[in-house]
Amino acid sequence: MKTIKSWIANILMFLLTAFWGTLGIIASFWSTKAAVDFCIRPWGRTILNSFGVKLDVDGLENIPRGKPCLILYNHQSTFDILAFSAVVPVGWKAVMKRELLYLPFVGMVALLSGHYFVKRDGSVNDTKQVRDIVKDLKTGTDAVMIAPEGTRSEDGNLLPFKQGVFLIASLSGAPIIPMIIWGGKDIRPKNQIKIDLDKSKKMTIRVLPAIDPNDYPKGKKGREELSQLVRKQMEDEIEKIVNQV
Repeated sequence: MKTIKSWIANILMFLLTAFWGTLGIIASFWSTKAAVDFCIRPWGRTILNSFGVKLDVDGLENIPRGKPCLILYNHQSTFDILAFSAVVPVGWKAVMKRELLYLPFVGMVALLSGHYFVKRDGSVNDTKQVRDIVKDLKTGTDAVMIAPEGTRSEDGNLLPFKQGVFLIASLSGAPIIPMIIWGGKDIRPKNQIKIDLDKSKKMTIRVLPAIDPNDYPKGKKGREELSQLVRKQMEDEIEKIVNQV
């Protein structure tokens, strides 16, 4: 029975992604904000609501409106994307691995909306993307979503952070907004196709106060201090969430 329910959930997710993705492709020709407001946010909400997944959200007021920022979130599951897509109240672009460019509908919407694709191998392409992100954070109004771990954690514990994230923060001067997303791994763990809606139907999102990278020295020392501070704040918030469950 669980297997049947999981396949039904996957088919429903694909159909909803196809529907909102098609609209998103059209909206992307207008602006990133149009794609987020009218397609990406409804996509996340519709799928979560269809599965009965409830979001416990706090701290959205910490995300600045009309100003660029770096939202750094921990990553456990593909459901994290649905969760933050459903609630982040501003226009945003995400930094994602290049393989997602070939994901049906999602990759096309992301490409047309100006999201960032990286190989995570230090190649020339990644260096160019860093320059593009820094430029957009200096001149634009969208938030940039980055998972500093670079990949999903299987057990929820934070993986080592990629230091390029803090290079972007230091060069751009954009405020860092730490975000905790918890519960996705209980619905769809890393590297699994099945969707388990019997174990849990709740996800928690906590948005922490902004950190100003300009308060820290330029160079490696300042970036390391920023990384340690963000990690400590995220770990402390994770501990609070786990203790409340």
